[in-house]
Amino acid sequence: MGKKHHDIGFIEESLLKWLSILFDIVVIGLATITMGYVVYMMIELFLLAPLSIEDVLHQIVLIIIFLEIFELLTMYVKEHHVSMRNVVELGVLAMVRKIIITLDYNQLGWQTLIGMAALIFVMGWIYVQERQRRTRHEEFLLTHGIKKV
Repeated sequence: MGKKHHDIGFIEESLLKWLSILFDIVVIGLATITMGYVVYMMIELFLLAPLSIEDVLHQIVLIIIFLEIFELLTMYVKEHHVSMRNVVELGVLAMVRKIIITLDYNQLGWQTLIGMAALIFVMGWIYVQERQRRTRHEEFLLTHGIKKV
């Protein structure tokens, strides 16, 4: 009876290991596709040279967003963890892109504008909380003589 329980644990451990490897392969594939798209957008930006400044600004902010996504994916592959701060940074950047690119604010209702403002406020609050938490953690590590992570 004890042997069966040991076999099940081994099977679960092996299965989780293989699923983790498969997940890493998928994330690496997504990172590769993301970086390929960034290269494509940069080539398109420099070679096709859009005429309007809005198009150039749109492309540059979009490239930065995709680079942030690439950074999140590589962070996950290295650490198997993504900081909430990085996710919030990406969200704020996407909201800023939406605000910058949306040229006709008259088409947006007041509800949408208040919703966007509330979302930016909440993301900013989360970012500040995450930054303070990390600072407290680093302070704890330093006071106890543990190397900084």
